[in-house]
Amino acid sequence: MSSSFTTSDLKVINKRQILKFIFNSKETTRKEIAIFTGLSNSSVTRIINSLIDENFIHTKHKINESRYGRKSEVLSINKDRIKILVVDIDVNTTMFGFGRFDGEVEILKTIPTPDSFERLQEYLNNFINLFKYKFDYISFSIPGIVDVYSKTIVNTPNLKWNNIKYDFLNSEHILVENDSNLSILAEKTFSDDMNSIENAIFLLLKSGIGAGIMINNEIFRGKNFAAGEIGHNYHINGVNFEKVIDLDNNMEKSIDDLALNISYALNLMNFEKIIIGGNIINYPNKIFEDLKNKIIKYSFVKDVSIRVTNFNYVPASMVGACFNAIFKYIDCII
Repeated sequence: MSSSFTTSDLKVINKRQILKFIFNSKETTRKEIAIFTGLSNSSVTRIINSLIDENFIHTKHKINESRYGRKSEVLSINKDRIKILVVDIDVNTTMFGFGRFDGEVEILKTIPTPDSFERLQEYLNNFINLFKYKFDYISFSIPGIVDVYSKTIVNTPNLKWNNIKYDFLNSEHILVENDSNLSILAEKTFSDDMNSIENAIFLLLKSGIGAGIMINNEIFRGKNFAAGEIGHNYHINGVNFEKVIDLDNNMEKSIDDLALNISYALNLMNFEKIIIGGNIINYPNKIFEDLKNKIIKYSFVKDVSIRVTNFNYVPASMVGACFNAIFKYIDCII
């Protein structure tokens, strides 16, 4: 079978590429799209007109983009094109959010995390019935290992949810992904300082400790989807590393243990950037600076960029879950 693309295939590919560019740019013009894609002005215009007609994008005010005074329309995503229910699960609490096509997430409700996935499903069904509109996607963020191909929650160590099939609605519009992976996706998509970064790690410090790893601009999951489970590193005390971290009661020792384990990952993978999120953002900035300095002290590489997450009130994992649904939706557009 030939691997070459038909004209129809190329039109679909170009349409998706342009829509993703508009999403990532937030606001752009036809000229910028033509420069980015290398397509002719006429091809760009044809695709843009199609996206406008199908209500994927809006035209806004015009700006001067030429020294001759010609004005160009500003293009942006139609945020109301799809509705996404975002479900962010942690060990103690679960948050529900309303995601839109522009990537914004509004937190709707926070509940104690149910003791089983079946109980969560029951609550979710009741919650959805409260709304008068239909969600196009339900996108989960969970603290555990997910096989995204067989649609299986393989293991959530702190929740004890194991080998659960999540295709209970028999729908392609149910998405489940690891919270740390979604956090690095959110940072890569949203943060300007990640534009040129290809290799990075997001350390998520919550009830457990996980890492989202990006290698060559792709999320790295590993053979068994267990990449980044840094909290399960063996500690000298004979328990998992995450069990000895207690920032409230043993700050100095916890910072030292965190720095050591993060430095091991840095020495192994030579990341360009380390991003840290989760509970640490609730502490004074001095705590993060101490952690940052110790990571550099223990690492072979000294010029790595280290910062806290750009997400605060709405966590990176929720925003990443919204982005996950948006990219899935765009990849299905014809």
